Amino acid sequence: MQSPRGVTYPQGAYVNSSNVKVGFFTEPERLARIEALTNQMPFLYRLVEGKLQADETTSADLEDGDEPPPNEEEESQDNTAMSGSAEDLPATTPGGIKLFPNIPNDPGTTHTAKDRFVASEADVNEIEGGFYLKSKDRQVRQKVRVETVARTICAMVAFSTNRRHNVFQLSNSLLFLASGVTERVSSYLNYIGLCSSRKTAHLALNTLGKEAEGKLKSRFSVKNGALLAPNICYDNLDFQQKVHMQSVGHSSIMFHGTWGYIHSVPPSIITALDPAELTTKALNDALHAASKLTIRPMMFAPTLESSIHFEATLKSQIMDAVLTYVATPTDHLFPLRRTLPAVNPLEPELPNIAMLRLMLASDNSAAGVGEVFTGIIQQSGLTNKEFHSRLQIVEGDLGSCNLFESLRNQRTPARHAHTSMDKILPIPGAAHTLWNLAQAIYLAYWGDKKHSRDTGAWRSLHALGIAVNKPVTKKDFNLMLSHIERIHNATIIYCVLIVLDEGHEAIEPKLRQMTSQKICKLVDDTYTKFCSGAARRSKECHEGRRPGTADVHVAAVGCYGPGNSTSPTLLKTLAKVDPSFGGGIAPLTCKSGNEYTVD
Repeated sequence: MQSPRGVTYPQGAYVNSSNVKVGFFTEPERLARIEALTNQMPFLYRLVEGKLQADETTSADLEDGDEPPPNEEEESQDNTAMSGSAEDLPATTPGGIKLFPNIPNDPGTTHTAKDRFVASEADVNEIEGGFYLKSKDRQVRQKVRVETVARTICAMVAFSTNRRHNVFQLSNSLLFLASGVTERVSSYLNYIGLCSSRKTAHLALNTLGKEAEGKLKSRFSVKNGALLAPNICYDNLDFQQKVHMQSVGHSSIMFHGTWGYIHSVPPSIITALDPAELTTKALNDALHAASKLTIRPMMFAPTLESSIHFEATLKSQIMDAVLTYVATPTDHLFPLRRTLPAVNPLEPELPNIAMLRLMLASDNSAAGVGEVFTGIIQQSGLTNKEFHSRLQIVEGDLGSCNLFESLRNQRTPARHAHTSMDKILPIPGAAHTLWNLAQAIYLAYWGDKKHSRDTGAWRSLHALGIAVNKPVTKKDFNLMLSHIERIHNATIIYCVLIVLDEGHEAIEPKLRQMTSQKICKLVDDTYTKFCSGAARRSKECHEGRRPGTADVHVAAVGCYGPGNSTSPTLLKTLAKVDPSFGGGIAPLTCKSGNEYTVD
């Protein structure tokens, strides 16, 4: 009987939970395990694969075997529209993998959808950027599904006959544990041979934790000669241990802890920095100079370069909305730029991140912040003197930064660096900064639901079919940004329709045909009418202003995904509420009457 080798991994299929390493879960290792399994159990693998491929009309997307497939004509049209030609995909992946080795490069050769069938799962994953996303090609989805089912059955059979063939099961058990699979479900999956036991998963997790602890100490070590210590990012984390049937000494418990990680500056950026500017003395000199700086309004005024960049940003967003919802080009004589202009682009690199151990210390007070830093120093393997011997950047929310300053003020005066904490620089993280700015903009334009003629953000969301009784809380960061992007995109579409003199008409499901020159002119006219400084100073803008209404100047935020079913409802609702929106006034209000303009 064919079966995997029973020796220790990587020569065989046995993985000891006390010897598992982080590299075991990388994508190259996973693909190597798949190749070894299919080569060592070829008969069963090909038998199952052949059985699944016997009926080529079976769809890879049907979740229920009783559901009938669509009629042949619609299915043929869908396959033609989704599959396209092999030229739709790059010839090679970012990793240098050739996707179509059997397809000639002759430009006159006609490729069919079946030519893509030579792409393996590794190639599909590379095309999708390393994420397990569905391919647009139905035949590729069918092939990947067949291969996945066949090798999963082989792994289950091998594990059921010999428990030492656990290379796939151990990986699955850790993934299920991290995904929150309950112990009861995990026991059943172990019974059918799909994963290892929960006890084995915990032992492997303990081994991985020890490896991560050693890597964390090596990253913090002062002996590696790094110019900068790893940046520390932390935030509070509250979680509850829920008990359904409570009793004495057995009840739900709420834990208030702090979670964080460290990340190092990429080497490509380090080489471009001046080491003399990365010292504590340089930091103190910069802070002292900033305290003597006189703040003038001209420092916040836009420059010529920033104005040009902002105009290009707005036009790219308008172009994206036009090409998604309004028109499609009939030629390519004029460039249609729908991507945002770059701002100091950096070479994309994998982040060098290491997780910190969860600390049961809350950062909601100065004393709590002190406990957090004590826990971080203990995990770093350094003494207090070594930890405070170099500049340390700490990223957190605004409250954590203020509490740290309060803790530092309580220790003043101090004689030593490890007691004064002067070499620690707390700054708000990028996500928290975006968080605060987005919430301020969102709440400023929310409006008043008690006034029937109020056209704030709440009405736009209601017209889009999103039932929102109140602004989302600060804890739901993704939903808040999603709402802002939807309103922003719908506002752009409305402005475009006003320029087309179709502000009171619904968008047609089918995009109209326009030349690239007319599309560029439409984008320029929309920008001039609603987003430029001339629009702010126009006569109709001043005549059309109502008390408590802010002027429209579209903000530079990303557009939401396509969808023709939501925009017409919003546009018709806005037209009924206030027909004067064509004069430079947006469907967003500000209760205080402030005017947000960009000249």
